[in-house]
Amino acid sequence: MLGAGLAAIIGSFMPWAKVSAPILGTMTVSGVDGSDGWITAGLGLAIAVYAGLALRGQRMPLVVPVLAGLAALGLLGLGAWKIVDLQSAEADMRASMSGEDDPLGIGKAMSAATQMSVGSGLWLLTLAGLAGAATIAVVVVSRYRASTTGD
Repeated sequence: MLGAGLAAIIGSFMPWAKVSAPILGTMTVSGVDGSDGWITAGLGLAIAVYAGLALRGQRMPLVVPVLAGLAALGLLGLGAWKIVDLQSAEADMRASMSGEDDPLGIGKAMSAATQMSVGSGLWLLTLAGLAGAATIAVVVVSRYRASTTGD
């Protein structure tokens, strides 16, 4: 869980998208260039704080790991949404550049030469959300079982 939280924080500052276009060059956008990156960094921090407290052996009510699990699910959902949104934006860009009002084919050539890709930070963030959610689910289930068996 601690690794997932730290990975989410790091992924928030890494590149989320990369666009390479003729004449314009290559541009990268990190998560913290917009508000979403700060949100994901906060969610990662919440997971990391919970994991740090759990590693120190502090007893916490069941609601605390549930909230950490919701933070991890938020990371997973936001990351997956951003990946799909970026891929959709690329398809829209290609369609608009190579439309019917391009008799010379310049827009189509520019569209073919323009590359958009999902950045490593967005992949890291999404995987951190998945790992954090899975790990916290195991913790919550094991704590629930322990409370019902009287351990």
